Amino acid sequence: MQKMEIKNRKGQNIVGMLSKPEIRIVGTAILQHGYGGVKEHVQILAIQQALLNNGFQVLNFDSTNSFGESDGEYKHARLGLHADDFEDVANWATKQSWFTGKFLVAGHSMGGFAAMRYALRNNIEVNFVIPFAPVISGELIWAAQKTHNYSEFERWKNERIIFQDSKSLPGKEKEKPFEVMEEYLLNSLFKENSNNPPTLLISCELDTSIPPHYIRILYDSLQRDKTFKILKGARHTPRDPDCLEKLRSIIDGWLKKKLTAS
Repeated sequence: MQKMEIKNRKGQNIVGMLSKPEIRIVGTAILQHGYGGVKEHVQILAIQQALLNNGFQVLNFDSTNSFGESDGEYKHARLGLHADDFEDVANWATKQSWFTGKFLVAGHSMGGFAAMRYALRNNIEVNFVIPFAPVISGELIWAAQKTHNYSEFERWKNERIIFQDSKSLPGKEKEKPFEVMEEYLLNSLFKENSNNPPTLLISCELDTSIPPHYIRILYDSLQRDKTFKILKGARHTPRDPDCLEKLRSIIDGWLKKKLTAS
């Protein structure tokens, strides 16, 4: 693995790791975690391993305003900034001497939104996109919060800031301003060009924040080569080894078909 440091459009430092497959390189992938995540999260590493197994070198990076090695503070995280980081990293990567082969973009949750937005805006350059449990639009995020988490959502809206312990990063406290929810409303994949590159959409069966029927709405809006899979028994951020193996298997099977066909 090779550490990479990139400046985003705001001059902030972004740290990523470029991993090489043990087999012949067939392409380059950009991979991004979700809200409050880090590049070492198990679901991100599961995606990375599936990509490496199929010959992709993978640039997996810490977004700004999270808990990884990149600049910024969690309280400043926003969906639009997350997606801008993805765009800046991807645009930088395509200009590097090591960039080669098929171009794949992938991400989880906010990172899934970012990967899909980038793919729709660059559908000629991007060969494959894998959004895993992606944020789709601010309106749908609000709808899910009101349906499955109404009392907590109303408390957050009234108090403007809430503090939560991180489930995936023990010892880390999350300061969450309600502005993050308001900024969601400025973003929607439905505003983008729907002429997609080959797309593998993966949803988590037990996800209440971005449930499978929301992912189906996005799937139905896409114009062409698209696949929709549901990860059985998984919540929004799966950590169970069985779920992670299923995730790797879904990606592995889809990529093998696509690479054989191309």
